[in-house]
Amino acid sequence: MVMTLKLSKSKALNPSTKKMGYRTTVKSNGKADMDSLVASASKNTTLHKAELRMAFELMLDAIKENLSAGNIVELKGIGNIGFSCSGAWTETPEEQTAVEHKIGVSFFPSQEVHAAVATAKTSWTKDNEGDEPSAPDASGGTSGGDQKPPSEVEG
Repeated sequence: MVMTLKLSKSKALNPSTKKMGYRTTVKSNGKADMDSLVASASKNTTLHKAELRMAFELMLDAIKENLSAGNIVELKGIGNIGFSCSGAWTETPEEQTAVEHKIGVSFFPSQEVHAAVATAKTSWTKDNEGDEPSAPDASGGTSGGDQKPPSEVEG
């Protein structure tokens, strides 16, 4: 099944020129929350929904604990959740200690997920149609995009 992603033209300020213009954003096709994921997954098992929810919540706790401990989390078939670092370029490695670095969390999709997105069809939305992806809080998470993951994961 080929995915279709909706594109939207959004007003935006160019940070370099301070001039107003437009940029393209991707609108979601919906949202899968805990309830809908549990309901969907429960169709393929003999587990009761409450048991499946508990197992899912325990898995999410384990993922959170591992990320908080600085571990890369590999989600087979989905991708890796790891870390990124950005900072200024320097001529020598010694100069890097004096440069300000920004550490972030990145998602590195599996080949299967990356291929689904890369081959997605696109269409333009009508005004105010769809939702833009947003972070659940102000943690400043980032997307991995075409970056190389900390450890390669095959779909």
